[in-house]
Amino acid sequence: MPGIVYEESVDGLTLMEYSEFELKKPSFFVLGLPDTGLVGVISANHIVESMGLQEVAGIDIEALMPPVAVISKGEVRPPLRIYARDNIMALTAETPVPAAVIPVLARLIIDYSIRKGVDYIVSVVGIATPNRMNMDKPNVYWIASNEKARELALKLGIEAFSNGYLVGPYALILKQAIRKRVTNLVLLADAYVEFPDPEAAASVLTVLSKAIGSEIDVKKLLEQAEMIRVRMRGLMKKTKETMAEMGGPSPLLYA
Repeated sequence: MPGIVYEESVDGLTLMEYSEFELKKPSFFVLGLPDTGLVGVISANHIVESMGLQEVAGIDIEALMPPVAVISKGEVRPPLRIYARDNIMALTAETPVPAAVIPVLARLIIDYSIRKGVDYIVSVVGIATPNRMNMDKPNVYWIASNEKARELALKLGIEAFSNGYLVGPYALILKQAIRKRVTNLVLLADAYVEFPDPEAAASVLTVLSKAIGSEIDVKKLLEQAEMIRVRMRGLMKKTKETMAEMGGPSPLLYA
């Protein structure tokens, strides 16, 4: 594991920062946590690869069951990793977040965003949509934590998410953002319930390009869609099991 310049432990979670860095303005923190269709995970991974973000921090989960040690290029990595470059940070995940630590993780993400001076936290979410198979292009919607996020969302040419449920980490991150007056823009895309959905991620990234003022090329993502679906089947299965354990509403209402 790289050298650590900052470390913080909170109720079973440990955040480790490997290098000091400052984000250019306006800054965006894109969250890619496992959810419906793995839309956030796929989106964040693509941002890291296509925009050349560098690993700057990680979050370890002591309560992760079964215990997991992620090995990447011969080195141990935490299951949640943070990357950054210029004005973009991205959080990626190798495993679903256990329900018991979601409240702590939400607070940690919000507090870390405040410490790094993030202007916009962008949560990328999948909406379980029954007729997803009949859609040529998934729709993207928005939820805003405050007027600043709303003003940005209104420039993106998409509709507001008017009715439904937000369940899991993104729900508590949104609530914490509102409570601490942090700007959280939630981008939600229609997605498959059963399968990883790279096409939904591409739709979100196209919208996100407008938000950050820098094009995110999704051509390679769409070309590799089938390979991504196969590679992420295991994570999708674990994510569905974790979401079911949360005891929320019908999976069709999960976002």
